[in-house]
Amino acid sequence: MSGIELVGNLGYLLLFSAAIGIVAYILRQPLVLGFLVAGILIGPFGPFSLIKDTTTLSNFSEIAVVLLLFGVGLSFPITHLRSIGKLGSVIAIIEVMVMLGIGLGVGLAFGWSMIDSMFLAAALSISSTAIIVKVLEEMGVIEEPSSLLLIGVLVIEDLIAAVLISTLHSSVLSGGFNFDQMLWEIARIGMFIGGTIAFGCLGMPKVFALLSNIPRYEFTILVALGLAFGLSFLSDHLGFSAATGAFLAGVILAGSKFSEDITNLITPIRDVFTAIFFVTIGALMNVNIISQYWLPIVIITLVTIVGKTVSVYLGVRLFQLGPTNALGLGLSMAQLGEFSFIVLMVGQDLGVTSSFLFPIVGMVVVLTTIFAPFLIKKGTRMLVAY
Repeated sequence: MSGIELVGNLGYLLLFSAAIGIVAYILRQPLVLGFLVAGILIGPFGPFSLIKDTTTLSNFSEIAVVLLLFGVGLSFPITHLRSIGKLGSVIAIIEVMVMLGIGLGVGLAFGWSMIDSMFLAAALSISSTAIIVKVLEEMGVIEEPSSLLLIGVLVIEDLIAAVLISTLHSSVLSGGFNFDQMLWEIARIGMFIGGTIAFGCLGMPKVFALLSNIPRYEFTILVALGLAFGLSFLSDHLGFSAATGAFLAGVILAGSKFSEDITNLITPIRDVFTAIFFVTIGALMNVNIISQYWLPIVIITLVTIVGKTVSVYLGVRLFQLGPTNALGLGLSMAQLGEFSFIVLMVGQDLGVTSSFLFPIVGMVVVLTTIFAPFLIKKGTRMLVAY
């Protein structure tokens, strides 16, 4: 795609997202839903088909995820991360294990190969951090205790996702499950998180102490965003989620006196890229495959929503937090997102998955994303009421 074509695509995207977003706002619907509809309309499979190539736009969506998770980390100091450690870990592990089993069973029930079923299971196991965080922000409850727990579970899921991707990759290449590789990945993640937080807590306060002597905000925002994108790149390079590095960058800066200023400065930029992220997801929706694969799409969508709700419910109930709280958290996590596309791209790059798997799971991602704002609102209201 040439530079001027990219400019044109961004123009279509931003104008349509603004127009449909205004309609969603007037109708009191979540902006996420409006952005998705805008993407469907202007994407290569939609009625207007103004954007032919979504590859470059997908790159912008990755920037959106980094900015979104960096902003979350800024309101999520280390003390909060410690407080939800055990609870969040148990909930995340139970949900991932249950969905892995369900996904594998569904794939085999459709008569798909073991490899296709394994990649389907991995794609269904992790909820979308970007989608959930955006809806929580729209509702103004991002700093509620229940929301912090929810975000903590999502961050832990992102770490589990890194282990899943590495395990799938090594299993395909070696022709079998590699338990030693999985243990090594867990150790690497622990070292990365511990080393990052230790470095940040020791070094960054000194850096910002020096910046405080310079009466220009540009240097503060440049260093903060440089840290966010740098850690995201390092995290991705090490085989983890880029979102994990961005979140850790925010956590490191959360205790500084500049955290509120940084949040205010990055919010407009982040909102633009977040809109691009959701429009891109909508643009990837191939409405032409619905008639051919409607049964797997419907079944997998239902299984995803029910399976995630039930598995999170069971995990929360282990800590005796009450059925209302458990159901609320379960509904809030009943969707797929960016991780599903990452998993399927791994399968495609290795040349081991069938061609039908990506469009089917892609449609499930879009459908669960459409339902997500309503489920998250319902779940969060239950938590508040509890």
